[in-house]
Amino acid sequence: MIDTSLNKKYEAREGVNTDFSPIPDGEYLVRIKEVTPWKAETKNIKVIQRDENGKALVDEKGDKITELVPNCTFYNCTVKLEVVGGAYDGRIIFHNLSTHPNMPFQIPAFLYGIGLKELYASEIPEKTKGLTCLVDVITESYDKTVQNKETGLDEVQKKYINRVKSFKEIQTNEAPTNNDVEIPGI
Repeated sequence: MIDTSLNKKYEAREGVNTDFSPIPDGEYLVRIKEVTPWKAETKNIKVIQRDENGKALVDEKGDKITELVPNCTFYNCTVKLEVVGGAYDGRIIFHNLSTHPNMPFQIPAFLYGIGLKELYASEIPEKTKGLTCLVDVITESYDKTVQNKETGLDEVQKKYINRVKSFKEIQTNEAPTNNDVEIPGI
């Protein structure tokens, strides 16, 4: 039974590394620490039309041609990547995956990086944990509105986060391999 009462006694111990500040841009060896379960989202979306090679179609003005798809259901999950080795060993980078139709290259690029030829999206959370790859990390900024505790006024703060720009296969003979993952149908 889980004890969440105020009568539970706790022992002091050093906290875990909870530093989520961005690491410098660059290439890092990472291990997939965790993948959250897929979460469904249903919305009316404008889907970019593509040719047979996957290239977005554009009109005479250069704007992407879209088609409204009502009640489109797609799935999202978050990949927790842990840096392996170097000065930032153990640091965490988060990356989102989606089956959204406007992101047709996202999951294939992820699979390429971890060295898997193919995999059902439903299998990603359980079959990719522990696999390694290289990632090219960049830092992006966004504005977040927060309330100033002293004045009570809202103010905009610039926040910085890491993003995975690309996934790359490990090309050395000494690196761990991901070939032991069973892929259905291969």
